[in-house]
Amino acid sequence: MVCALAAVLCGCGDGGGEQPAAMTNAGDAAAPSSSGGASPDSGVLLSSTGNVNPDGVAYPTPAGGYGHSARKGKTPGSIIQNFKFFGYPNADESKGLQTIALADYYDPCNKRYKVLHLSVAAVWCEPCNQETVALVAAKAQLDQEQVVVVQALSDGPTKSVPATTADLNFWIQENKSNFTEMLDPNLANLGVFFDAAAVPWNADIDPRTMEILDDGTGYTGTVTSELQAGITAAAQPPDYPIAIQCN
Repeated sequence: MVCALAAVLCGCGDGGGEQPAAMTNAGDAAAPSSSGGASPDSGVLLSSTGNVNPDGVAYPTPAGGYGHSARKGKTPGSIIQNFKFFGYPNADESKGLQTIALADYYDPCNKRYKVLHLSVAAVWCEPCNQETVALVAAKAQLDQEQVVVVQALSDGPTKSVPATTADLNFWIQENKSNFTEMLDPNLANLGVFFDAAAVPWNADIDPRTMEILDDGTGYTGTVTSELQAGITAAAQPPDYPIAIQCN
């Protein structure tokens, strides 16, 4: 799965893409464009939803707290916080924006996933677009390998202008997304991990413990090379205890 790039191993920096013809001003589409689903103005987003996984298992609460560091050698990575977003599970816009929590992908027994690949993109960023197209094309293989991709959109077509619902809808349609897409305007959640100008950012998470296995900015040029370190690390015994008994 090779995606030809003009700039391999680079983040976007000051590069920019063209503004979508149908895009509105940044403040014009802050609310969902379709009826139903959650509202970005809802106060429940960070309080009462998305604190357990689909099996009802509570998200990990490490004694040392959450952190932002990936695994380095024999030093375990941090457990990532249960960040929550508004977005479209599986890029399905038909039900409106939904609350998406990292807890949705917490899978202590690897029943569904072996790797959670968390990506951040921006509409203006050309490598982000190239990487997204490659991830879409690789969906069938990633499903076979039990790699789940979740992508957050930080900016719209203008650098440093937060992504809106309209931007997210455009992004999904333009790239024919087939995995979960969500909003992280101005990197309100994930900005602690990297410089916003260096998108794309990619991280591989061990769904058994939610440890950050590896992360970095830029796109390597192929999905295989982007994911190899995470897949290899996730195949090893976890660095943290599994919270439940797995059969």
